[in-house]
Amino acid sequence: MTTTEAGLDSEARPAWQLFFGIVDRPTATFKAVLARRRWWTWAVPLLVLFLCFAITIVVSAPYTVEIARQQAEHQLSTMPAEQAEAARTSMGTFTSLPFILATGLITGIILLLIGIVAQAALLYFGALVTGGEVEFGPIFTMSVWTRLPIALRSLAQAGFIIIAERSIQYPGLAALAATGDIMKDARNPMVALLGQIDLFWLWHLLLVTLGLSVAARFSRSKSLALTVVYAALSLAVVVIPSLLFGGAAGG
Repeated sequence: MTTTEAGLDSEARPAWQLFFGIVDRPTATFKAVLARRRWWTWAVPLLVLFLCFAITIVVSAPYTVEIARQQAEHQLSTMPAEQAEAARTSMGTFTSLPFILATGLITGIILLLIGIVAQAALLYFGALVTGGEVEFGPIFTMSVWTRLPIALRSLAQAGFIIIAERSIQYPGLAALAATGDIMKDARNPMVALLGQIDLFWLWHLLLVTLGLSVAARFSRSKSLALTVVYAALSLAVVVIPSLLFGGAAGG
């Protein structure tokens, strides 16, 4: 098929097929998406990400509230009686369902946006440095589509929470390094690191590799090398807070 024919085929494909195509024909789907250059090619999958994330937050909110209240009671138990009584009212507000739900949604959506923009910026500048002919717009669009496995992970987690009637304390491979003590595990960098690694995250990395080969016109080996750098930096960003928190706690 010639380049012109491929472009016409990309324009002819219905939009809804692109979401199925990211599963069984990801390279062709990236070509179709990037050939269209329309606002919805990034806005629609971004909306899907928001909705899937919101579902998980809403489903897990009651269990998050319970964990927050347990942690608050633990902190109050270490304080003098008068101080504990004075702090109990304010802690009650911060551990209420509306507060937990609102802050979870707002903070999560902001972090999701920051993560996508940071991913696109890293891949864009990485591609430029390594000789790619790229524009930020297509890289951003490609980055949004590579996050669709993360949306499916959110739905899978929401389904587990509904069925099991409990929250997911240790996602991914975090259980391999966890002790069961939530406060202690929050300071363990290995728990944070392993918690990010699962099949959905690996699928996301695969899409990043394939997307780069289309958006930056890289070979698969070059795309894979840049993806490895992106993956390493992504994991570092997740681990650093636990390192700082653990160090502060230890001091």
